[in-house]
Order: sequence, then structure tokens, then C-alpha cells
Amino acid sequence: MELVDDEYLDEELTDETETERQARLDTEVELDELTAEFVAMLVDKLMVVVDTLSGHPLYHYQRPFARRLIESVIIGDGATITALFSRQSGKSETVANVVAALMIMLPVLARIYPDLLGHFKEGLWVGAFAPVDDQADTLFSRIVSRLTSERAVEIMAEPEINDALKGKGRTVTLRSGSLVRRQTCHPRAIIEGRTYHLILIDECQGADDRMVNKSIAPMGASTNATMVFTGTPSYEKGVFYKAIQLNKRLASRRGARCNHFEADWKAAAKANPRYGKYVKKEILRVGEDSDEFKLSFRLMWLLEKGMFTTREVLDSLGDKSMEAVKYWHQTPVVVGIDPARKQDSTIVTVVWVDWDRPDEFGMYEHRILNWLDLEGMDWESQYYRITEFLSNYNIFAIGIDVGGVGDAVASRLKVLMPRANIVELGSMAGDQSKRWKHLNQLLERRMIGWPAHAKTRRLRTYRRFVQQMEDLQVEFKGPNMMAEAPNETGAFDDYADSLALACVLTQETQMPVMEVANNPFY
Repeated sequence: MELVDDEYLDEELTDETETERQARLDTEVELDELTAEFVAMLVDKLMVVVDTLSGHPLYHYQRPFARRLIESVIIGDGATITALFSRQSGKSETVANVVAALMIMLPVLARIYPDLLGHFKEGLWVGAFAPVDDQADTLFSRIVSRLTSERAVEIMAEPEINDALKGKGRTVTLRSGSLVRRQTCHPRAIIEGRTYHLILIDECQGADDRMVNKSIAPMGASTNATMVFTGTPSYEKGVFYKAIQLNKRLASRRGARCNHFEADWKAAAKANPRYGKYVKKEILRVGEDSDEFKLSFRLMWLLEKGMFTTREVLDSLGDKSMEAVKYWHQTPVVVGIDPARKQDSTIVTVVWVDWDRPDEFGMYEHRILNWLDLEGMDWESQYYRITEFLSNYNIFAIGIDVGGVGDAVASRLKVLMPRANIVELGSMAGDQSKRWKHLNQLLERRMIGWPAHAKTRRLRTYRRFVQQMEDLQVEFKGPNMMAEAPNETGAFDDYADSLALACVLTQETQMPVMEVANNPFY
């Protein structure tokens, strides 16, 4: 299980803007003592209905997840609940049982408790999503199976409930108005505008960020819908991973509700011995350390296989005793400039190099001294801002990607900085691969670092650098290693590009060596 260290948790909470802090306070739901007791009693009663519908009680590791789902829908806190369960351990089964019980019971309870549940008087509206239609059908069919079971028919036939199945197809409707609709969240799908009280996304590790955030989440805007993300780990970060990490961070706050739930194969095996025997056979068949087993049963995110680096590596390389260095003339430094393209920022990264102590492979230790982020600034202003910034350092070489507008930037800086050694670096696949591989080697050998002092961690430049490095995805195209930001809104790789451009200079060029000799004429 991936954990985030406490110091980082505290930093994340203290670094929020005033607008974010106010938004968090405005959306938190705090219940008085009597209401909290009543909600807990109501959850208990509904859990009895859940067990009755399923025909057997939920397992111990499923119950906290089920209770939180019910509570969120009742109090209307609009939570995003994440459940990371091992394969075939019953995550979809838990969701199906809870949803079926809520669809039947909430319209009835809305008549009895109109102040708390009156918005369900016309039924509970549920959207069941998954990356592809077949996956969506898995969760949807389980919900329908519960609603059409003999136990469900008996419960709905009770005089106090008096409900029944009204329609069946891609949308299943009850006479009370409750409905569940099957939809895909494939990025190419055209999703009609719907309104839901509860949004379910199964196999969420494969869901498209943009589709979830832009098209699906707004379907719960008018109802402050609860969203439930279920799935297993993957090779890359996405909306599921980010939601899990956010829930872990928020759970560290005093009095916060837990919105993330995990159950690996060992937790499931304690409740179901047959499941344990199956998984142990898988250990013999594929191996406990195989990617398949780690992803499916051990709940391990294999980010290093699809990501350029990981949060753990980034945290370990940050020097918490070092602040950003604004002036440095003692030794020559290298600089990388990634010119802005459209919505990107122009990023300048200054890197100190330990020229005197190369390792046995001729690689030097690198350390970022400072960053310059020129966002939303016209090019004429950028040129002079760059030269002003770099005048504070003893520069050995400046690397610029000459693809796109880079050649014009290099030409202009050669005029403005005639004494600087400006190196024009190509943007072909082979050129890019060379610098990404070099940066990757520096990370693996722990021969690179950056300032991570508490004051530095509050800077926008630091936060953007860490976020972009963490988001960077890697792809191999033949022999070439390519790294880039994920194809989603708000994801960029300018800081990583700038760093790679600076570091490759220590491989491309050699630091001049000064020889000392006696003067024969003196």
C-alpha cells in the first residue's frame, strides 16, 4: 500500500489557497450529536436491508465501505469515495447490493423524513459507468440482478413500500422513480446530459480523466451527487489514483471522514478461505512478484513501468536543508530553456554540477539551484527577463530545444548574451531519447537533487516542478525513450523538459580543463 509521509500531508493542507480553504470549509458536512446518532441508526437499518437483498452478510472488509457509501448519500456531502480491492474480492458486489437497497428504500424514507431525505421523494437516480460498455454492463447487471431477485420482489411487495420494476433495458426504473442507467466513459463516447444522485465508475483505473471530470462529474452538480470509484492498481496515474491520494491526504485531518477503502487478497482470504486457496494457486502459477499478481492481488501501483519516476523517488531526492539559490558565481552551471508553445510556460532551470568528482562512468552529480517560470508573458519581455535572471549565475552552457520556436529563441539570446555558450539541441526522437535516458540514469543513480526546504516547498515553481515530474509518462518507440505529460487538461511537462535539456549538456559537452605549467621565460 502506498503511503504519503506526514510532513507532506501537513504541507499539502497548509499550502491550499484561501479560495480552496474556503471551498473546503463550505462543503464540509458537520452533524450535531442528535443528527449523527440518527444517521448512524439509519445506516444500521439500511445495512440490514443490504444483507437481506444479498442473501448473506457482507464480509468484514466490505462493511466499512458500504456504510460510508450509504452515509454519504443520506447526508448529501457529495463525497468521492474510492475503493481499491483485489480482483474478485467483491467490490462490485458490495456496490450492487448497497445501490439496490438504496433505490428501494430511499423513496419510502423520503416520505417519513422529508427534511433529511426529501430530495429522494421521486427516487434515487444512479449512473453506472465504466471505461467500456462491457465493463459497465458487469456492474449494471449485478444491480439489476439484485432488484429482480425473489428477495427484492418480496421487500418491494410490502404494503409500506409498494414498489415494483417498471422498465428494463439500458435503464432500469422502479415505480417509485428510482433508476439505474448503464453508460460508458470511453473518451470517444458522446454522453447525453443526465442528472444523478449517485455516480458509479467501475474499473476506474482505466477511466479517462477528461471524460470523468468534464462530462460525468457535472451530472451530479445539481444534486451534489456522491461519486464512487472502484478498481485495482495500474501502471499509470489517472483519475482513480489521484482521487485515492486526495482521499488519503484529507483523511489525515482531525475529524475527517474516511473516503478511501482498501482490501488486498489477504483481507479477502480471511473472510473467504476458498478465495485464499485460489490466490495461492496463482502465486504458484504466475509468481508473487509478477506484475500481474502485484496489480491484481497485492494492490501495488507499478508506476515505474509506465511513469518516468515516482513520488517516493522525488521525495528522497529533495534536499530539505536547501533553499532555492538565487545567486551563484563560484563554479560554472548549466541551464536548460524550454520555450513556451501555445498554453505552455517558458521554463528556465539552472543546475549546479560537481565538475571535480565524476563517477567511474564519467557522470557528474547535479543539483537544481533555481527555476524561472515565465507564464503568460510576451516574448519580448521574456528575452530580457531570461537575461536578467541568468546574470546572477556563472554560466557554462545553455541548452535550448530548437524545435518549434526554439530556433528563434536561441538566435535572439545569442545576440543578447554574446559571451554565453548557447547549445542548440534537436527535437528529433533520437535527440529527445538521448536526454531522457540521461536524466533517467541520473535519477536511478541518485546523482541529481533539488532544493526542498520548507520555504521552497511553498513556492509555485517547486510545486509545479514536482507535480510535472510525478505526472511524466514514459513510452518506448523502438530504441527511443520518450517522456511527456499525460493527455489531459492541466498536465504539462515544461519543467521536466527544461531539466533534461540542462542535464544533457554535461554529456554533450566537456568542462574545459585548465593546465598549470612553469613559465620558461620567467
